[in-house]
Amino acid sequence: FDTIKKLGNGTLSISPAEVIAAELAAGGRKQAQEKAKNVVIRKKTISAFTGDLGRDFGDAQRLAYQRQPNASVVSVAAWDDTHLYLGWDVKDSTPWVNGADVPEYMYTCGDTVDFQLAIAQGADRKRGEAAAGDVRLSIGNLQGTATAVLFRPVAPERKGPNSRTFSSGVVKDYMIDSVELIKDARIEVRKSQSGYVVEAAIPLAALGLQLKPGFATTGDFGATHGNEGKQTALRTFWSNQATGIVDDDVFELKLQPGNWSELRFEE
Repeated sequence: FDTIKKLGNGTLSISPAEVIAAELAAGGRKQAQEKAKNVVIRKKTISAFTGDLGRDFGDAQRLAYQRQPNASVVSVAAWDDTHLYLGWDVKDSTPWVNGADVPEYMYTCGDTVDFQLAIAQGADRKRGEAAAGDVRLSIGNLQGTATAVLFRPVAPERKGPNSRTFSSGVVKDYMIDSVELIKDARIEVRKSQSGYVVEAAIPLAALGLQLKPGFATTGDFGATHGNEGKQTALRTFWSNQATGIVDDDVFELKLQPGNWSELRFEE
């Protein structure tokens, strides 16, 4: 230590882009340490939701994951010929609060639950960017109403009436080809002092999805937690571990299909 010398005056400046690059590198290292995951989603019709995932989804495989002990999540899924059934049990000290005033920004404004899926077959499973057929379903509390919004980053019609452009301090213009509400979704929410349960029946037609036994693809389940309920401060996903970026509307929205795991639909 006797040989340490001051190198002169000055300041160290770190740009928002460098912060994002560091977070992406850290997330990539964490993802590389993950073991391969998979889930079998069984066929089951759920005619009514009670707020009890065990009762409603029966023996469906329960996916438990967390980044913080007080923000753990359990997800389940089922399907039949017309609907995809999804459930999340989320620990949250300020449950089901979201500050968004438009549905496409719920993911960055507090509590939401999330499901991501590759619908098209044959895409490179290690792809770094969304491809045709990749979708993201975000469900949140939009001014008192449980609302489901579907993002299709790559759709047949570009710059159409459903396209939206998102911006951040790092990316000026990031286009999602299609952003649509799923108005026919059946959603039930049960809140408690320690968290909330969301159950949803999503029409397969709204997703553009056809299911049959043996259909295998990749996808992910997740949830976002708000900072005092009004801004997303934590993103927790079952498969994707590169979720440390917050306070950036574009990188919070982007899909990372190379970090998804296998979903197999069976009887």
